[in-house]
Amino acid sequence: MDFKRSIRRSVIQPLYGALEDLYPHNLQLYTTPPNFEISLKELEECTSQRLAILQTMDEVLNRGLKGDEWRQTVFSELRKQDLRNFRKLITNTSFSNDEELYATRKQDHISHFMLRLAYCDTEDKRRWFIAREMDLFKFKWSYLNQYEKQQFLKINNFNYEVLEETEKLELSKNSYGMIQTSTDYYKVPFVTVSDLVRARKVYLSKGMAYIVSDDMSSVIASSYRSSLSKSLSFAARRIDDIAEDTRIFSLVKGAAKRERDVDYTPANNGKVDINNLDTLSKISFPLCMQQLHQRLRKEHHLKHFARLQYILFIKGIGVTLEDALRFWKSEFTKKVDPEKFDKSYAYNVRHSYGKVGKMANYSPQSCLKIISCSVGPGEAHGCPFKHQDQGNLKKTLVQNGLSSIDSQEVLDFVRRGHYQIACGIYFQKMHGVDKVIINHPNHYFDESQMVLNNKKVKTEIKEEHTTHPMKHAVKNEEHDVWGNDSGFDFNSFTEIN
Repeated sequence: MDFKRSIRRSVIQPLYGALEDLYPHNLQLYTTPPNFEISLKELEECTSQRLAILQTMDEVLNRGLKGDEWRQTVFSELRKQDLRNFRKLITNTSFSNDEELYATRKQDHISHFMLRLAYCDTEDKRRWFIAREMDLFKFKWSYLNQYEKQQFLKINNFNYEVLEETEKLELSKNSYGMIQTSTDYYKVPFVTVSDLVRARKVYLSKGMAYIVSDDMSSVIASSYRSSLSKSLSFAARRIDDIAEDTRIFSLVKGAAKRERDVDYTPANNGKVDINNLDTLSKISFPLCMQQLHQRLRKEHHLKHFARLQYILFIKGIGVTLEDALRFWKSEFTKKVDPEKFDKSYAYNVRHSYGKVGKMANYSPQSCLKIISCSVGPGEAHGCPFKHQDQGNLKKTLVQNGLSSIDSQEVLDFVRRGHYQIACGIYFQKMHGVDKVIINHPNHYFDESQMVLNNKKVKTEIKEEHTTHPMKHAVKNEEHDVWGNDSGFDFNSFTEIN
């Protein structure tokens, strides 16, 4: 008996026809994979442009913006970038000619499937990609007029009709004002708009939800999300098949970045005394570096990746190479011989400062790099908001002075995968300030020092005014807080039902 499993392979036919027939609308659900000839240069360009759009949406979201403020900020950021045709497509702006329009719709189609490959291999990447594609879809939808929305529903076989006047009038009598006779409504199954139900934005009756046309994007996005999730899972099982094509594989791997990496430029060239690191770690270190410092002080040792993360951080805040060597040696020699430190560990410190090896001036690691790293059992590096158990994380937050309510607010963002927003909320609670964007541990330190120095200056001004009420001008010297002066086939990766 033959026990071999038979594998059904579906063959996707090339997309024939004029582009205006293949792409009748600016908004797409990407149900059919592209099957065109395209140069590697064009493929790389359209992929990088789409990635820039998704990254922009993520960065604006990390600022904590919502609604119209989020929409206006995204539009403003896209205008600053060299994405003219994509921006026109997203904002439903007229093109100079039809050829340019349909070529951009084609690039939109292809770039979506390229990023599917780039973000399909891990659950974390899939979750990020789906969330950003949903944001992009809703952003595009918001720029469509009523006719274009109806056209999109018809093209994609969403057979939802506007509520009849008689039914609307009947519902308005029993809806406690939720159904207005002057507004058009669609009747949809309530399970397709769970987000609107959760937000109490719809009227429910007999298993049906009554939504306004502007909220139809939630119905479509729910279907789109489900379809995209299945497609990504299928692609993940086939992604190794492209490893032999080094051109495509390198392009796909290069695109798999959730956020633009952030270069760090020191806010000042001040020198930090290593004798003040204990104090600074409590008041100005981000949680990731605070925990590394505490682990080093307690165990007098850090593993390789934790050492690298912390060495580059303290280098960035102003610790000199000489002080860094003295600091690490004083800790490690509590467990190992000085000769072993000089032989096994001192080189790594010098290398990080660019004094040996290839003499590179390594920058401190960004949040992106720290969040995306792998952390094994017993290792101390990484991002606490992502890599630490939430029970222990909450305990740490409370120990650092956050209330239970504030800690819960931070953890709510952690559960949704918004680790940088969680860090930003943590900063706000610890420093008593409004919104702040955290995208680098050293930026966290710089922002903290600026806040603390400003508070110190304000206190000094207040005290001097109290002592000398007739003075109209006060000159203050700023001090540091610690006291010192300072061409591809997508068929194999798409499941066909």
